[in-house]
Amino acid sequence: MQPRMSYKDVEVNGRKFRVKKFPARVGSFMIIKLTAILAPMLASIKPSPSAKSVEDVNLENLDITGIMGHLSSVSEKDFTYIQDQALRVCFELLPAGPARVINEDGSFGIEDIEDDTATIMALTVHALGFNLSSFFQGSGLHGLVAGLISSRQG
Repeated sequence: MQPRMSYKDVEVNGRKFRVKKFPARVGSFMIIKLTAILAPMLASIKPSPSAKSVEDVNLENLDITGIMGHLSSVSEKDFTYIQDQALRVCFELLPAGPARVINEDGSFGIEDIEDDTATIMALTVHALGFNLSSFFQGSGLHGLVAGLISSRQG
């Protein structure tokens, strides 16, 4: 059995960040919330006739229009909750020590991030992937979820 990883370090747009684990209650709710969002998207994936499992789905054949249609139905309130929780476990690794990306009050805790959409979205994806992909291990969805996450990281 491999030891549980409590964090991972990532580089996004030339900056180094540490992504930590969600508190268990946040992670549990996030799984429920994201499963409700992802289920309609996963249902729209059409595997090739030769695919024997969900992990055999070619990510190049995803119906991006259908996926975006489902994502666009996520409310701003839900999106903000998900993104805030994801960013709360992200820290920039600075010479003075780790600095929170987002503070408890929702304000940004590091410089030059408030208008950097690409970095914020990449950190959100990293945090969700790191925290939730293990939940799907052994379910047949692990490879698909990991592929979706890794294909979108920057």
